[in-house]
Amino acid sequence: MFHRLIPGTIMKKELLATAVALMLGLGVNAQEQKKQPDAGAQQANEMVNKMKEEAAAYYAGADTADYGVRYRLRYLCNKKKNIRFEEDRVVLISPDVTLDMSYQGIGETRWRMANPKGQGGDRSLAYHLTPNFYFYYPSSGRMVRTYRIITEEFLLDDARCENNWKITDEEKKIGEYNCRKATLDRGGRRWTAWFTTDLPHRGAPQTFTGLPGVVLEVADADREVCWMFNGLVNSIPDSKLYIKMPEKFVQATPEEFRKILRVFSLSDNSYVQQSGVMSKNSSHYPEKYTPSTGIDACEIDNPIER
Repeated sequence: MFHRLIPGTIMKKELLATAVALMLGLGVNAQEQKKQPDAGAQQANEMVNKMKEEAAAYYAGADTADYGVRYRLRYLCNKKKNIRFEEDRVVLISPDVTLDMSYQGIGETRWRMANPKGQGGDRSLAYHLTPNFYFYYPSSGRMVRTYRIITEEFLLDDARCENNWKITDEEKKIGEYNCRKATLDRGGRRWTAWFTTDLPHRGAPQTFTGLPGVVLEVADADREVCWMFNGLVNSIPDSKLYIKMPEKFVQATPEEFRKILRVFSLSDNSYVQQSGVMSKNSSHYPEKYTPSTGIDACEIDNPIER
């Protein structure tokens, strides 16, 4: 005997079967997803590991700083147009040598390692990079100034740096550090520096060296140029603070270097295409380069040294 099936019963059975199949399918997919790592996370981890490998290869054999002092450089580079240039700088300090450089490379690398899925980058940075470097040896007073363009190193100066500081009895606190005031007449400006002996060793931004401590602030009398203390930077296992003097330099006269720098600062890509440095050099560096937004691309009518 055949019984007539009610359409509604068939639909209910079909829906039930579909639901069971979907549930089983979802369960299988969930298990498969657990087995397979998230593609985005895997890509982020690969990026972090690559940065570590590049840094380790480039800085092999380099000195390691005990710590760094971070500054915000504010510079009224064009008085006529009232244009101020700002850049984050850092002085890496060890007992034998210090290095003044842009903080952006260190800051971006550390931010990427801490935020591998992050977009845009660390907003606390000034997002300017001037790839100039000041190596200072306190025991001898030797100052070496270099400039890096992509993978080529240029030697700008190698000489003793001597400043005739006048240390006063005036004191103030910068953050938690006790500081003393010192003054200097140089390059057509009167400079005031505040230095502390609460921190180990000696260090100062750029060429303002020679004081018996660590300089936390420097400014001229009109405050058109100033380096303001912006905290300490400590060495960490995944991102140590390396100090590495270039092993070789490109030979160029001061006039030739100025021409090269002008082309590079106005158009990074044009320099890369014209110079062929990327084809000549298989290696590259972990620092991020954006010199077209740096000080060398600015129209300056108020030089730091007049």
